[in-house]
This record gives sequence, C-alpha cells and structure tokens, in this order.
Amino acid sequence: MRVCLSNPRWRDGAKKGIRAACRVPNMAGANELTFMPFPFWLAYAAAVLERDGHDVIVVDAIGEDMEEDEYYRRVVSFKPDLIVNEMAAGSYDIDLQIAAKLKEMTGAPIAMCGPHPTAIPKEVLGNKCVDYVLLGEMEQTLQELVKALRDGTSVEGMDGLAWRGADGAPVVEKRRALLEDLDTLPYPHRETLPLKNYRVGGYPTPTMYMYATRGCPYKCTFCLWPQTMYKLGSYRMRHPKNVLDEVEYVEKRWGPFKSIYFDDDTFNLGHARMIAFADDLKKRPWRIPFGCNARTDHFTDEMMERLADVGLFNIRVGVESGDPEVLKRTKKDLDLATVPRCIEMAHRHGVKVHVTFTIGLSGESQESIQKTIDFAKTITPDSVAFTITTPFPGTAYYDEVVKNGFLVNKNWNDFNVIKSSVVRTETMTADQVTAAEKQVMRKVYFSPSYLIRRFRYAMNLRELTALARKGSKLLVGRY
Repeated sequence: MRVCLSNPRWRDGAKKGIRAACRVPNMAGANELTFMPFPFWLAYAAAVLERDGHDVIVVDAIGEDMEEDEYYRRVVSFKPDLIVNEMAAGSYDIDLQIAAKLKEMTGAPIAMCGPHPTAIPKEVLGNKCVDYVLLGEMEQTLQELVKALRDGTSVEGMDGLAWRGADGAPVVEKRRALLEDLDTLPYPHRETLPLKNYRVGGYPTPTMYMYATRGCPYKCTFCLWPQTMYKLGSYRMRHPKNVLDEVEYVEKRWGPFKSIYFDDDTFNLGHARMIAFADDLKKRPWRIPFGCNARTDHFTDEMMERLADVGLFNIRVGVESGDPEVLKRTKKDLDLATVPRCIEMAHRHGVKVHVTFTIGLSGESQESIQKTIDFAKTITPDSVAFTITTPFPGTAYYDEVVKNGFLVNKNWNDFNVIKSSVVRTETMTADQVTAAEKQVMRKVYFSPSYLIRRFRYAMNLRELTALARKGSKLLVGRY
C-alpha cells in the first residue's frame, strides 16, 4: 500500500497557522511564528507502516512553508492508496476543502487524525470527503486499517476507528487501548521532513525534536492532548537509553543540530528516571544543549544540577494563573510557591526559564486577572507568554462551558488562542476576556523588571548561538 500522511497548508492571506503536534493550534502573522512543531503523530505512524513494508511519504506543508500548487503536486505525484491528514479546530473548514480536492484529484480514501476529529468524529464524517477518523493514538489503528484496505476486509469492530457504514451513517468504534511499551515503537519517520525548519523560540537552530514520554498524570481540565490523544491521567515513559540512542542516531544521520527540545507534556517526572537519564547522557561522546516542558513542583536541586551538567539550558513551565482558586477549579494541582523556588533553582544552575499563563480559565474574573498580573511581576523568568484560554472539544473545560452556556462562539475557525475569546465566564464577557489578555501582556511585558530580564536573556541567547556556530565541544555533537 502507498500511504501519504500530511500536515496540510493552513494560510489566510499573510497569516499562517501551525497545527500538527501543536497543543494550541493557532494562526498568526508569518513573523510572529517563533514555534514550528515536528509532526510526531504523523511521523510515528509513518514509521510503523514502513516497518510493515508499505511505501510511505509524510508531507509537512506547514513545516516546509509550501505553496498550494506544490502541496497538491507532492501528494498527487505519490499516487497514494490512502491519504491521512491531520486536522485542527481552527483549520477545520480549510482541512475539509483540502480533503475534498485531494479526493477528487487522487480518488484515494481520506482519513483524518488529531485531537479535533477524535473529539467530534461524527461531525467530521458528516462530510463525504472524509472516509475515516483515526481516534487518538493512531499507530496501531492505522496499521490495521491499511491491512484491511490492502486485503479488502471489513473495518467493522476495529478499535480506534470511526467510519461510515453502508447506509452512510457514522460508526464510532470504541477507543483502542494505549500502547503499553513505547520502546517497541520505531523511531519516527524523518526522511521526507524538513528537519532543519522545526524550531522553538529561544532555542539555537536547527532544533531536534524528541519525545521521551506520552501523556501526563495530572488532570488539568483545559489540557488537550491527555484528554483526546491519550487517556486522562496516563503517563508512559521510554527508557532513557532508548531516547538517547535515538538522539545519537538522528545527530549522526541528519546533524549537526544546535539544540534538542523534549516536547513531552511533562518531561521531568520521576526523580530516579531523570538521574538515570543524566547518568547515561554523561557517558555519551557529545553534548547538545537541550530543553523541555516541565512542572515546577517536580524539580529537586539534585535533578536540576545533574541535568544542567549534561546540557539542560531551558525549561518551559505552565503556571496558567496567579490565582490559587482558579488553579483549583481547573485541577491544575500546582502550588504557586514552587514557581519562584524552581526559577531560583534553575538560574543558580544556569538554566533559563520560560513561563506560560492563559487568560479565561474557569472562574476567571477581574480580581483573578489582577492576581495573575501581581504574581507575574514577582517572579523572575527569562521569558513569559500569555494566551487566551480556548475550550477545545474533547476537554472537560469544553464540556463545562457548554453546560454552563458560556460558549458564545461555535465557529471552529475562531478557536485560536491568540485571536479572541470564544467563551465568557461568570463575571466577564468574551470581549472582556480578550481585552484582559492584552492588558496582562502590557502590564507585565512593559514592567521595568521584565524588560531588564528580556535584555539579559537576549544577550545570553546570542552568546549561546555564537558558541554553537563556532563548534563548541560543549554544544555540538562530535563523533
């Protein structure tokens, strides 16, 4: 079977969107996109199919900044027997238009994947251009679907699949059990992907993207992936050796890379595991600076020191709100006192800290927003970002706002975390939430203490990048 997996184009005039493997799919001006994620789900699924002997291509039109004609040429010229496209809320209409055109041009069946179609499979299958929806973690489901299509057998009863029956009505099968041992997966497909284009703001480029875990044991109501792609509360880890063997393989084959980004939901869980990771990395004959998504309440001084000693230079932590009551209502389960402690600990070991907040969570009010402003001014991260909380389907937060009548805009195209709010709260209108996010940004970004931190961070990043370009043994892989 010939299978094309793609991350389709997503543009609107001068604005460009990011979708595949992005926790908060969004669209912004071309110069504002400092983050370009690696399409992990497509890449892992492709690798599993390749292991089975199928001909596979992954087309990342967003990662390559591909023009429309080139995208269609690339897909059509492959002559696929099946097309698998990732879909997001904000690109819903565009994704369907692309699917319809691809079906017309190739005649191949179309499958959709990602959090959005997983959450609303019946709605997606209401469009005749879509034949299948791959629910959540999709490697094994796609593997079975391809085999069924090749052999001409029925897909009825196939776990993890939504499809259209003979009468045209959507059929949604039960969710597939999660893969227990992540080390049995092949390394993700990278051969047809623009590896030097993937980037993270504040990281020397090119950046190597890696996964060391899947899921998160915490149950934040607004967090998309643990509730749609995986199972709420689940957390699975790869063995540190398996992870570092992959890093070494990628560096040898496609390097040099100037940094590594562990894009796990939460990388730093398990003290013994992190120490084992640092011990193994220390034995490797290379050093590449790396960063990760982490929780402030799981770092110990020993963990931070050991990781920093082998290259940890940046952590990205989600605080979300400076109001403990809002954090409690959203099940964030975070003690705010751990945030300044973690930042101080990181800085003591030379590690930079990026903090994120989101405005418009359950119970948000002018009072809670002021608490967020006040808290953000007391901490000393190297960078900070604010977004508008968006209730993506499949999350408990979405169910909550629908139940309470707080969802004021049901147009999927407007589900964008940097554009405007689609929800109100008990005491705030949607317009007030949108305005509040801009207000928080102004009051924090233009405070004297933050401007000083940004200047220092920019100088340190320039120095780090300069060292990487000079081939510093500390920063660049060597064999």
